[in-house]
Amino acid sequence: MKLLYGLLALAALLLGIFAQHWLDTGPTVSRNAETPEQVTLRDLDGNPHDIAEWKGNVIVLNFWATWCPPCREEMPEFVRLQTELGEKGVQFIGVAIDESEAVQEFLKETPVNYPILLGDESAVAWAESLGNRLNALPFSAVFDRNGQLVDVHTGPFSREQLMKVVESLFRVDVSSKSH
Repeated sequence: MKLLYGLLALAALLLGIFAQHWLDTGPTVSRNAETPEQVTLRDLDGNPHDIAEWKGNVIVLNFWATWCPPCREEMPEFVRLQTELGEKGVQFIGVAIDESEAVQEFLKETPVNYPILLGDESAVAWAESLGNRLNALPFSAVFDRNGQLVDVHTGPFSREQLMKVVESLFRVDVSSKSH
């Protein structure tokens, strides 16, 4: 049964990626999207967290699920990048579109070094407002240090793709401080 769910999830992801690329001329950064300081999600213990807790950092917000193979595949790279870039002001935040119990079990086997929050219908709607019109997973959104959405990515986010976005934000931060 898990294999069937996995195959269905993979098919939905591939269809979503194909449709988004076919329908889009480029990444959509919604002007009406809620900013991180407007969103509160709960952690695995049920405690509320405002995404604004991490304001001042470059935030890589990753929407994922335990049943999504591409989501699970990109997580080890996110762990490495959090270790490498955390001191430079990059904060990964995972938003699990899943049941708390499934996420807790998954994290016992695959621990991460960044916060994991639980997403409900409001998180799905937020991802859609950020540009995930097809509700595909994984979906990532990158915010600059001021909480402005600067990039969205549907499907697995490779190290190279993510570093290109993050490094451009460091250049902007450095150049803006020199003026």
